[in-house]
Amino acid sequence: MDIIIAGAGKVGFELARSLSNSHQVILIDQNESALERLGELVDIYPVVGNIEDPATFAKLPDSQADIFIAVTDSDEANLLATLLVDDKVAIKRKIIRLKNSYFAKSSLLNNLENLHSVFPYQLVADTMKLLMKYPEANNVKEFTNTNMKLISAKVNNIDHEEKFVGLFENKSLKIVALERDKEMIIPDREDMVLHGDLIYFLGSGEVLKKIYAELDIGMPHQIKNVVIFGADRLGVEIANAISSDNLSIKMIEKDLALCERASEILQDRALIINSHYDETILYSEENLVDADIMISTDRQDESNIIRALQAQENGIKKIIAINNEKKYYPLMHQLGIAVARGPQTNAYYSILEYLSASETTLPKHFCGGKGVIYSKKITNDDRSIGKLLPNWAHDDAIILVERDKYFIPYGETITIHENDIIYISTKSENEEKAKRWIESL
Repeated sequence: MDIIIAGAGKVGFELARSLSNSHQVILIDQNESALERLGELVDIYPVVGNIEDPATFAKLPDSQADIFIAVTDSDEANLLATLLVDDKVAIKRKIIRLKNSYFAKSSLLNNLENLHSVFPYQLVADTMKLLMKYPEANNVKEFTNTNMKLISAKVNNIDHEEKFVGLFENKSLKIVALERDKEMIIPDREDMVLHGDLIYFLGSGEVLKKIYAELDIGMPHQIKNVVIFGADRLGVEIANAISSDNLSIKMIEKDLALCERASEILQDRALIINSHYDETILYSEENLVDADIMISTDRQDESNIIRALQAQENGIKKIIAINNEKKYYPLMHQLGIAVARGPQTNAYYSILEYLSASETTLPKHFCGGKGVIYSKKITNDDRSIGKLLPNWAHDDAIILVERDKYFIPYGETITIHENDIIYISTKSENEEKAKRWIESL
């Protein structure tokens, strides 16, 4: 495909690096030196220019492209660019990243044709809302074509250590990956689960809860008191999303202007604390030690890590640090910190998943980007109905068939039925191979 990316920041660069492996990528930015540096690392066609200027799009080498992606730091620039590009280039699909969730409720985007919108701040907040519902989980991912969920939980209970993978599974619950010592493992039923492993379960929420709730004895079974460090856009978005769950929320922020803005938006749904004191003092003075969960939303991962360690010392049971850069993901896990993708990482993976998806096939990246799981729902016009499920001639994936809310063990001779949901879980390095396999069904 021919892909145009507007914005050479972190998201634009990561997208260009991933997509340029198999597509023709044009990268637009007004910072010429940045484009030159990126051009040395990534195979791109650079275009220097302001995406709010129509003359920039006149510089493009072709009059048509498959995808236009606007991921600058400015919502206004991204919106204007999606309008201007149509005057110079015939675009099949457009993708826009927007920080302000106001646009998700506005009818403005309905007037733009072939547009897919990504709201990364809202995506982070939605993840936090799920973690309020599944407090013992390390992370939760939902699928749009099934009620099954991908839930990870850490092994921190001697009663469940050194057991075979198969002993955790049943017809409604399967393990699709393990994370151990910074590495992702595709396990078989005879592999052993060890202390500190992060187990990725696929199953329905209530069935899952009976298993994963017992794995990490340090996690709270219910969330009542929440502490959020940071009252910028992300902190407010999270507080706004979870405030309807009958929670007591305290938000800590040093910037008085941000406190005032958060107070205006959240009203009486959260207690906003403006403090310049050392954060360790706040745990006693503001009774933060009573919190069931602490969420650190700083844009700097180093700050989130330090704050998480302080929370551990003060006995907070569940700690979530926003992860803005992939290089810090392994360290956060090694320190026993639950990790949630930050807005930039969320935007990156959401766009990649959208580009790889179809009406019936959906990908989800997990395990810090080291793993991917594809799901496909078999509809009444699929050519595979009545045929045998094809073999996967490798041992680097787990394949499952969901039928009537239960899993059919892979390895049996399986005839594909309408409404079956097929899953394949593997390492990201095998993503293209897995995608071709599932799309062939």
